[in-house]
Amino acid sequence: MSESAGCLDLPPAPPERLIERKVALDGRILEFPLERWLVTPELIVGRWVADRDPRAMDRYPGAGGFTSWGVWWPARPYSAYRLHRPDGSLRIYRLDTVDQVICDGDRIEFHDLLLDALIRPNGEVTIEDEDEVEEAIAERQLTLEQRWRIEWTRDLYASKAELLMQRIDEAVQQAVESVRNGGV
Repeated sequence: MSESAGCLDLPPAPPERLIERKVALDGRILEFPLERWLVTPELIVGRWVADRDPRAMDRYPGAGGFTSWGVWWPARPYSAYRLHRPDGSLRIYRLDTVDQVICDGDRIEFHDLLLDALIRPNGEVTIEDEDEVEEAIAERQLTLEQRWRIEWTRDLYASKAELLMQRIDEAVQQAVESVRNGGV
């Protein structure tokens, strides 16, 4: 899928909605309204449209016109966002290390495990929030399983950026084709 075709050559957005519910390590909850493009036991894809989120401009000044495809695989220790500029061009991929991904069809909920990565379209990777991870480890806020997830995803982000971008693009394409073919 080309960068711009992924956003500009879309069928009409499905009317169904999905709420993204992100649970922080400290228990804070952030919710985002999404278009519900695909929900299966293996893959959930939703699209956030800044102009349709009444709180977007307060939370993210300058977000007007931006969109973000959210992709979750309940069996994987990471989720992803593919962010697009107002003209539809790909801006960046953002990955979150996650735990306890659950979707009931109307809501996708997950626990954020702090470590994030940004992957630029050229494959350059930036790992973020390692200081927060170290602090959480020092304060014994992470289980051994969660620490393993963080270490595993850190290595994955650093060494498999191309594979991750491909997985994200394929998931978004699968969601678009599902809607184009009448399914949601």
